Amino acid sequence: MANLFVSNIGMTIEQLKAVMIFHLTNFNRTGSTPDENTIHQDILSDDDGMNPATSSKKLYKGLVRFTIVSNGHEDKTWPSKWMELSVVDLANKIF
Repeated sequence: MANLFVSNIGMTIEQLKAVMIFHLTNFNRTGSTPDENTIHQDILSDDDGMNPATSSKKLYKGLVRFTIVSNGHEDKTWPSKWMELSVVDLANKIF
């Protein structure tokens, strides 16, 4: 079965933003529709998992990093205050 988030030819920043929005949508409990202007802290949290390692914030970051690396891109250091950034701003910093 093909993995929807892994490509043999890499990915574009637009595809990265789409993956980020996809995961924000899955973690979303706000009723709003995430888009590239969504601020991460408006959706994600440190304390909504069964324990700190399973918070939406940690899971989201892991999923996005997995997608980037699996598509042959560098695993760049995320800004310390990435939760305050929008999807588009974070994508521009980590892609």
